[in-house]
Amino acid sequence: MDNIRRGNKQLIKELNRAIVINTILNYGPVSRTRISEITDLGLSTVSNIVADLIKRELIYETGEEESSGGRRAILLEFNCNDRFVLGIKIGLDGIIIGLVNMKSKILDQHFIPSPVKSSEKIVLEVLIKAIRDLINKKHIQAEKIVGCGIGISGLVNQKEGILVFSKILGWKKIRFKELLEKEFNFPIFIDKDVNTLTLAEKRFGVGKKINNFICITIGKGVGAGIVIKGDIYHGSYGGAGDFGHIIIDKDGPLCYCGKRGCLETFSSDKFIINKIKEALSNQQDTMIKDFIKKKNDLDSISVDTVIKAAQEGDIVSKNIFQEVGKNLAMGIVSLISLFDPELIIVGGEGVKAGELIFPTMRKVIRDNFPYKKEIKIIPLQPGEEGWIIGAAELVLSEVFKTPIFKSKGKVAIKSAFHW
Repeated sequence: MDNIRRGNKQLIKELNRAIVINTILNYGPVSRTRISEITDLGLSTVSNIVADLIKRELIYETGEEESSGGRRAILLEFNCNDRFVLGIKIGLDGIIIGLVNMKSKILDQHFIPSPVKSSEKIVLEVLIKAIRDLINKKHIQAEKIVGCGIGISGLVNQKEGILVFSKILGWKKIRFKELLEKEFNFPIFIDKDVNTLTLAEKRFGVGKKINNFICITIGKGVGAGIVIKGDIYHGSYGGAGDFGHIIIDKDGPLCYCGKRGCLETFSSDKFIINKIKEALSNQQDTMIKDFIKKKNDLDSISVDTVIKAAQEGDIVSKNIFQEVGKNLAMGIVSLISLFDPELIIVGGEGVKAGELIFPTMRKVIRDNFPYKKEIKIIPLQPGEEGWIIGAAELVLSEVFKTPIFKSKGKVAIKSAFHW
């Protein structure tokens, strides 16, 4: 019985500490009195926790609160630049790695070509070097790194930290967590890349105050991060959100996943490039001929080339993007029917096509749901920052996790904030 009491006392102490840390992080600069009011913790409890956190240099005092009379309260702020997180996005084009502070501000980042279809050994060697190079470049002590989050395309066992399978990258059964944690003295977290972008939007972006939304990414692949009641839905085996591989035409082209007629085969970058090449082969009148005249090389055509042509009035290119918009809309219609989200966020490199895609997409969705109020569809600005911040959030969401009591208060999930 004494052991249970001592255990429960320690759990309550950890819970209170996590609550105070989260309050300072989210409300700082904030006074001890205000923390007490926000958390319903006694002022003496708050003061004791604060004293310990100051001693550990995790928080610091920063000025005084304005007062109309009496003693001014001292404000507290989280020491966001005392410890750091690494955020990594692994894609078909390459690896983006960033150093992030404890308030999710990117301090540095760089790009490494992706070792696509390489062995597990080579993939890990590239990652280890990238991590070490960034840490050394910023002259950071290893113990100051709280953890590393990795976003990657494919089926991910989030709990074990394993990439189970990624057809697009040509990898399977890569044990990122186990093998990287042997090299570095900090925890490794891994999830699908679209889920990391969704985390970033949930914490800082347009999804911040919305409990049910879906974040879709379009580009070389197509995926979806699903938020239900404020939490990302992973499914039973980590495969939820495999949006690009819902079938919209059973007799359609063969997808790299092995099925026919996947949405991705009708909406990804590859589809756009193949359609414009087909138009050129059929001698259709398009500006693309002028754009590639100097090279006379069909392989030089990129999605950016087609976007530029469409923006300059090329009808063939514009029609291709309208077709992409219709195809994506039909997939989104299925998501809306299944999950009834309040908001659809669309991100990824494909968003650069912008208004070439969205009007058609919105119209198709409205036509399929005439009885609903208009569902908000918001494009994200393309860029690397969201991927890095989202990957870092895999770590920070654990770091600032509040302990949860179970079994009548006798068991709890401890906060990962353990310094």
